[in-house]
Amino acid sequence: MKAQHDNAPLYRRFAELLHRTIGLDAASLGHSAIERAVDQRVAAWCADGHSEATLADYWEAAQCSPSMLQALIETVVVPETWFYRDTDAFKALARLAHERLAERGNALPLRVLSLPCSTGEEPYTIAMTLLDSGIDAAQLRIDAMDISDRSLAVAQRAVYGRNSFRGNAFPFRDAHFTRTEDGWRLAPRVVDAVRFSRANLMQFDASSLGVYDFVFCRNVLIYFDRDAQQKALQALNSVLAENGTLFVGPAETGLLMRYGMQSAKIPLAFAFHRGAPEEAQLNSWHTAPLATAAALAMTRSQVPALAPPHVFSAQPFAWPDPVARTPFNGVTPFTPRDSVAPYMRETSTPAPPPAHNPLSPPASAARDTLQAAHALADAGRLAEAATAINAYLEHHAPHADAFYLLGVLADANGDANLARSQYRKALYLDPQHAEALAHLATLLELEGDRDGARLLMQRVSRAQGAQRG
Repeated sequence: MKAQHDNAPLYRRFAELLHRTIGLDAASLGHSAIERAVDQRVAAWCADGHSEATLADYWEAAQCSPSMLQALIETVVVPETWFYRDTDAFKALARLAHERLAERGNALPLRVLSLPCSTGEEPYTIAMTLLDSGIDAAQLRIDAMDISDRSLAVAQRAVYGRNSFRGNAFPFRDAHFTRTEDGWRLAPRVVDAVRFSRANLMQFDASSLGVYDFVFCRNVLIYFDRDAQQKALQALNSVLAENGTLFVGPAETGLLMRYGMQSAKIPLAFAFHRGAPEEAQLNSWHTAPLATAAALAMTRSQVPALAPPHVFSAQPFAWPDPVARTPFNGVTPFTPRDSVAPYMRETSTPAPPPAHNPLSPPASAARDTLQAAHALADAGRLAEAATAINAYLEHHAPHADAFYLLGVLADANGDANLARSQYRKALYLDPQHAEALAHLATLLELEGDRDGARLLMQRVSRAQGAQRG
């Protein structure tokens, strides 16, 4: 490719083209990432018989060639997924699916949509989860859609390498996969349960699809600007059944509350229902502060106004005392308030503080306590979950996962200030805590600090890369 004096305006045109076509906000990835993708495609084009071409020539050609534009999209869209990612969503799916079938019987199949489905790990996890829970394949219809032809080809081949299996235990792999020379091949029974097709969320034809009981759209809305987010959510809303459930990514929960969706009260599943009609005007969504939207979606009550927007620093959060047993900076631990919704006022006896055994390793005590709190949260007993965690912190050293879970609980209750504080505490203890980074990034974005949110998401990418390494 011939050199040009200043290609910056042309790169901006490509960023604008990607925004119009697939909703991508260049700032979410970084403009340099867009430039590298464009350069990669230009180099391939020049090697294919256009050696004297310039970037401007490539721009003109791409305007008239859907295949060239698709090749650029394929270069920009880099799959990042694995089986049973955010496992609580799938646990919730199995329970809710059985409840739905019990309500209406077996006359109609359960319909599930995964969009974008990337290379297939998510929709196949959906299929494995529902089949393993005892639901017959004849009662299921799982549709999986993505804009990337390359990703869809990988999904339909259904052979996966090491990067698709993360963690330490893979009983599902033993049950559903066969080892081959080039990876693990998924069983035909699971593959046959999923139907793949190409779709662009920004050009979504909802009229031909009908409605779905469950929709998974996870970890993509964070790459859209506000206009694209609203367009995407309107499309998803149009295919969500009246009492359906929408699953999003951990960093997208605040966004859903902002646009009037109502938490399904399964905090770690990141699941939502439509709000009441007066709360969720999906054709005229507003951009109220998170605390106000959460009050509408979760409590119908007044909550304190947000503090001034926080300016993010890339340095670790300098809390005054990393082993203090008292609240940091005067922040009160999460406790139920008089104004919260009825589901927060439990009539059962709160979970007792975990017994302190000096012979038990701290890591084991933390794991057991957090698992118990996790179970309480999954049951909708948010106040009891917070009480159990705070009781643990009174007797043990601070633990990043404990503060992260307190942040999720505060988020579910619509308390953005407290959630922000808890995520920061988690990050002081573990600067690479990817979930806390992602949640805090959402709060900053909703408060208007897009630069701070972008820096946090870059840290998320680095943290996830370190975990894979």
